[in-house]
Parts: sequence; C-alpha cells; structure tokens
Amino acid sequence: MSQQMMDMIARMGGADSIAAMAAKVGISPEQAQGAVAALLPAVTGGMARQAQDGNGSIVDQLAGMAASYTGSAADDGAVAQGNDILGSIFGSKDVSRAVASDAAGKTGLDLGALKALLPMVATMAASALGNGTGTVAAPASGGIGGMLGGLLGGSGNSGGAAGALIAMIDTNKDGNPLDEIMGYFKR
Repeated sequence: MSQQMMDMIARMGGADSIAAMAAKVGISPEQAQGAVAALLPAVTGGMARQAQDGNGSIVDQLAGMAASYTGSAADDGAVAQGNDILGSIFGSKDVSRAVASDAAGKTGLDLGALKALLPMVATMAASALGNGTGTVAAPASGGIGGMLGGLLGGSGNSGGAAGALIAMIDTNKDGNPLDEIMGYFKR
C-alpha cells in the first residue's frame, strides 16, 4: 500500500517535492524520503479509516482539494492544507503528534522535523489520490475511484478515492483494511 502511494507520488514529481520539504525542515533528501515512507502509512490509514467509517466523501473532498493545489509541497499553503487534512482524518492534534513520534522512533529523525513534515506528507498523499499518476485517464463515470481502481486492477466503482484507498490498503483482501493498519502500528 505505502509503496503504491510512494510510486504515485514519485510519478507526480515527488522527488523534487521531497527535496523541497527536506530543505524546509533542514534534513537531507534521503532522510526526508525515509520520513515520508514512515509517515505515509498513518496518513493513508487515517483516510482509509474515515472511508471505512462511512466518511468516504471526506476523503474524496480532501483528494479533490489537494489535487487542485498548484504550489510546492513545502509551501506554507501546502502546510496549511495538510493541517486541515490531518484534522479531518485524525480528528485530533494528539493523533498527529503520536504519528510523528512513532515515525521518529522508526527513523531516528528529530521529532520536530517529523511534525513539520507530516502536513506536507498529508497534502502530497491527498494530491496523489486526487491526481492519480497522470498516465491513466479517468473513465466517464467513477471519478477518482474509477481512475485509481483501474490503476489497481479493481472495478473502479468502489466509492471514489476512498474506495480506491481502502482497496490499496487491504492487502489481504478480507474487506477490512483496519487489520493492515493495526499491523503497521504494531511493527
């Protein structure tokens, strides 16, 4: 799941965005790449949890909002938007802090840098969902979900970006992505 999202971000110029994010928080691009990899599962997991709880329209709205953003992931606008996204998917700054703390433990990076990167990662992830990879045209129906469903080999009618995200996360295809999300946090 995270690798699929990382691939989508990379196809959208993610290396340049990650380098800009690294410069903004004072770490190397390689460290930022590791930080993004550590933060991304929690962000996509939060989006999937919203969709699983019947709030898929929130994920679709966030994806659409982020897809329309034209600045760098390191811009203040992306940070503000990312904070809005985190508030919508996590509901609490305490959850965001816990995610950054968990990533700090996994990467050895400074907690402050990870807290600063988290909203940028949220904007990148939502934008990747909203824009797809740019290599597959969206079908006439199905919107973002149809496009991502095609990319992931699904039918595309699984509930917009939210449904596609759930399908991406649910690696064992048991219909419940929460076991994968919980497994990530246990590691």
